[in-house]
Amino acid sequence: MNGLANVLTIARREFTVRARTRSYRIGTVIVVVAVLLFAFLPVVGQLIAGGEEKSIALVVTATDLPSEPQATFTVLLNASQAQGGGASAGSYKIVPVGDIATARQGVADGKYSGALSIERSAGGELSFTYFSKDTNSVQNGLTSALVQQAAQSFAVADRLARLGIEPGEQANLFAPVAYQLEAADPNQAGAFGENFLLGFGLSILIFMTIILYGSWIAMSVVEEKSSRVVEVVLNAATPFQLLGGKVLGVGGLALLQYLAIIAAALVALLAQGPITSMLLGGTSTGVGLPAGLSPGLLVLLGVYGVLGFALYSVLFAAAGSLANRQEDVNQVIMPMTLLATAGYLIAIWSNIGLLDPHSGVITVLALFPFFSPFMMLSRFANGDAGLLDVAASIALLSITILGALWLASRIYSAGVLLYGQRPSIGRIWRVIRTGA
Repeated sequence: MNGLANVLTIARREFTVRARTRSYRIGTVIVVVAVLLFAFLPVVGQLIAGGEEKSIALVVTATDLPSEPQATFTVLLNASQAQGGGASAGSYKIVPVGDIATARQGVADGKYSGALSIERSAGGELSFTYFSKDTNSVQNGLTSALVQQAAQSFAVADRLARLGIEPGEQANLFAPVAYQLEAADPNQAGAFGENFLLGFGLSILIFMTIILYGSWIAMSVVEEKSSRVVEVVLNAATPFQLLGGKVLGVGGLALLQYLAIIAAALVALLAQGPITSMLLGGTSTGVGLPAGLSPGLLVLLGVYGVLGFALYSVLFAAAGSLANRQEDVNQVIMPMTLLATAGYLIAIWSNIGLLDPHSGVITVLALFPFFSPFMMLSRFANGDAGLLDVAASIALLSITILGALWLASRIYSAGVLLYGQRPSIGRIWRVIRTGA
């Protein structure tokens, strides 16, 4: 009981001391603001790019057209905005102009966003020329792509009309076909695209948690060691208790910060639709979670997040005990950082298909305790791993954490004796073998 009390006392001290620091508070505010800005980027982009109507000059010299070009191009160019529920956002207005010279001058003067010329060649085919003031502009490039798409549809309709096919029959020709993508395994559920993004995002989340807060623990150990506070603490608590308390304390800080981030993200997602409707018009369609984000996957996110953080954090703490200065921290934690990065990259590469997720090597690596926190979530989301695989990886991960905690405590307790000495492989091996 006394041991548990020591762990909780150390965890409470670690939590309160670091939570009161200016860097933690300012960092949390910055991250929350960054999440809000990132969530509202689509709205800001629409305000910048599509807050006002774009006028496009239309010069028509071709005759015998299948439909009235001004009305047709107005519908075609605004189709995507109308489908999104915000017709006023980035809408296009087609303005008939008598000749090309006048239209081009209007574009040069900024009166029009662009100008489109429709002519008919000697062979009977329609030809289109689009004039833009700045061909390197991203916005003009998007507009040009939309105009080209609309011109293609208009030209196809003209060809069909010249072949004698009525407009009603043309609509049937271009009706969308019934096509869907399904998994070969009937028990695998969820959309492939959503599952890919889901696995990708969850792997990044766990990787960032381990690297960021693991570095915090290493920094905390070096601070105490350089001030010789750790020697006093070790007289009242065992290295095992001290490590456990630090992991719990910093883990609580990480959880608090992530709860703030998640709350900000949810608020931003819920407010995005109404704000878009208020600023740009249209109606909000609401917010929905990805289809693959099931309660079971959320539970696994918590399990692998906690276990992965526990495994790496005790090793980060042990590595920190071998450093004498803050400047040495990055060097001593480099092996753990590279190991975590390797697991993260393999998870991402197998998730996007650069590595075959069904190969035996990837299946075995997903069970490797130092890689499983990154790999198993994406594999489970994509249906490449079952509950038995998950259970086996969690069991191996838990056993490895106990071994890592024993190893780290021995290094941690002897790390104080290395104060002022440059840690070498020989010294580290002696510490692990003898604990002194």
